[in-house]
Amino acid sequence: MSKLTEVQKVNLDDGVPGVECDSELIDRYLAGKEEAFNRLVLRHQRRAVNVAYRFLGNYEDACDVAQEAFVRVYKSLRRFKRDCSFKTWLYKVVLNLCRNKYRWKMRRGEFGKISIDCHGNDDCQQPMQIPDDTLSVATEMRRKEIQSRIRESLARLPRNYREILVLRHMEDLSYSDMSKLLGCAEGTIKSRLHRARAEIRKLLADVVES
Repeated sequence: MSKLTEVQKVNLDDGVPGVECDSELIDRYLAGKEEAFNRLVLRHQRRAVNVAYRFLGNYEDACDVAQEAFVRVYKSLRRFKRDCSFKTWLYKVVLNLCRNKYRWKMRRGEFGKISIDCHGNDDCQQPMQIPDDTLSVATEMRRKEIQSRIRESLARLPRNYREILVLRHMEDLSYSDMSKLLGCAEGTIKSRLHRARAEIRKLLADVVES
């Protein structure tokens, strides 16, 4: 299995005509083709690191979680029932590991932060700010201030609210996928998301008004 020491630039090509989808790669791996699993890792590793980083706010922790997630997937792939997509299953493994890591940090007095430096399918490998040269100094300072407030507000939310906001608005997961990942009904997902949005609006009221 490939060692995840650096997030490589790869195309997230699942479902593209002429390219093997995740299910086909899983079938080939189960048939004894080890390189098929390596392709799964290359396809999904950046996504796994990004979502872990958004929950944990630490790049090294995110890489550790992603590596452990692929190790667990590697060991359990023959038991994968395929009642959801491979991506959703991988997210579930990553999420559970993030929860474990977060609880461990809480016990040690370390409080996780959430980053919004990477969005959706942005090709970012490490959390960083890249100023837009076209912005004025005042505008750039305001943008950074707003991003900082959003990070702080997300970190102050209860874990279940933070998770659901990240999965829906940063990872663009469907309600169906979120239901399978979190193990609750879509109606519960929508209700929880509504409450989470209301809570973060309160925390960001002065930012929204300005």
